[in-house]
Amino acid sequence: MRSHGVPSFPDPDAQGKFPPFDTGVSKQTSSVADEACRRRLSSGGTATPAQQQLKLEFGVKVAECLRARGYPDFPDPTHLGQQALPSGIDPNSPQFQTVETACEQQAQTALGVS
Repeated sequence: MRSHGVPSFPDPDAQGKFPPFDTGVSKQTSSVADEACRRRLSSGGTATPAQQQLKLEFGVKVAECLRARGYPDFPDPTHLGQQALPSGIDPNSPQFQTVETACEQQAQTALGVS
């Protein structure tokens, strides 16, 4: 991840889990790095059912927060991933990224993963 544009990416803990952290880079950069590195995970990039459920719950909480903070049409994620965004939502805009970061932090706290 660090060599793919996320210089602050942490090392895993003794159980191989990564702590929650702020990447300090755009969502697009983080997603590209994540995709490039996924195959290197010992699990091959597959998550356990519990991890998949937590990821879905996290996504739903972030979507609820985004809707409450000015993006009323933001969709809930599905078990397959995030739905396509409606026109008018620019995920690369500084305003959206600020709100999204705040919503992610709120969701982490709510789920006890911060």
